[in-house]
Amino acid sequence: MRTRSIFGLSAALVIAAACAHQTTETRTSMSWAFNQTQSEGLKLVYGEPLSDNVLVMLSCQPRSGQVEVAVTTSDTASAGVALASQSERFEMTSPAGPTPIQGVGVVMETAAADTPALRSFARTGDLNVRTTGRTVSAPALAGDRAKVADFFGQCGQPV
Repeated sequence: MRTRSIFGLSAALVIAAACAHQTTETRTSMSWAFNQTQSEGLKLVYGEPLSDNVLVMLSCQPRSGQVEVAVTTSDTASAGVALASQSERFEMTSPAGPTPIQGVGVVMETAAADTPALRSFARTGDLNVRTTGRTVSAPALAGDRAKVADFFGQCGQPV
């Protein structure tokens, strides 16, 4: 699954440099999208609609119980990438991997679908993404809550 996700994410990162270098004021144009394909499984993506400007992507195979978390960051980020929901945190310790865009990297890790921060996000819709010294609020608002619940329900975590 990791190889397929990397290739799928590479396409999404072609324009992601803007996201990695923008301030949090632009987050109002971002929302959650849920996608499912037979070859790549389930994907829940926070980014700018109808673009490849992506901040975070969660992917899984149905009923696997495992979620691959990918966060766009600087290509020199060596620590400090995390997801937080309510009081729960998921610290990502992997180094940033390369992308086709100079200065942009991606941190990818696999976590159980019931990891406390992911479970809290699935339940509340509250998510903050910390990357390269700043935190971006990535909430699942009214219409997005059903997408989040659908993603986690199909990944193997009841919401």
